[in-house]
Amino acid sequence: MRYSIFKIIFIFAIFISNYNYSYSDNKKKTTSIQLLHSSEKILKKLVSNPEFENINEYIKNARAILIFPEVYEGGFIFGAKGGNGLLLVRRLPEEFSGPYFYSIGGLSVGLQLGAKSGRVVMTIMTNRGLTSLLKERVKLGVDIDTAIIKSGVGYSAESTLRLADVYSFSDNSGLFVGGSFEGTYLQPRNDLNRAYHGSEFSSDQILDDKSISKDLGRLTKILNRVDEYKRKE
Repeated sequence: MRYSIFKIIFIFAIFISNYNYSYSDNKKKTTSIQLLHSSEKILKKLVSNPEFENINEYIKNARAILIFPEVYEGGFIFGAKGGNGLLLVRRLPEEFSGPYFYSIGGLSVGLQLGAKSGRVVMTIMTNRGLTSLLKERVKLGVDIDTAIIKSGVGYSAESTLRLADVYSFSDNSGLFVGGSFEGTYLQPRNDLNRAYHGSEFSSDQILDDKSISKDLGRLTKILNRVDEYKRKE
């Protein structure tokens, strides 16, 4: 009798463990799908923003694109930022692979006060930038040369297009004094990749495997028609 009770408890514990794992995995898959849909909306908004005059030229010449639908930043003396997004890798002029899920984050110390949220699109312009990005963790401004283009700041794509590995376009809401992308890191969200695609990916797979593509139709359409969205502004 005692053996049977222990056996029932053991089986019940396994069931609860598997249920929690399955629930967590389903929740992460939902998160990844929401990120994909949010990225479509944010990309259209930033591309059509008249203050980013030449963003279409950066996108058309990019080796890859990172999209973060929401990046939160705030602090008092000590600051922190964070958000989740996705990476698309250009294979041919009008073909991409992905999405590969990424997180952005960072800590800072100094004179800073406030809170804000922002939508961020990063264009990876060089093979060096893409190869560096695929490391386990990469720090902007240290491992990758980065240029920041904020809403309201005019940049000439013709004069700056190849001067940095990565260009960051962001429009922010809220007030934050003293913040920047200095010290910010990017790293893969392997848990979201596993939940969405059913597997994690090595850097070699992301660079070389053209077949890794899922539900990119709408995003690819936006990226391939950026000039049309600029004309709608």
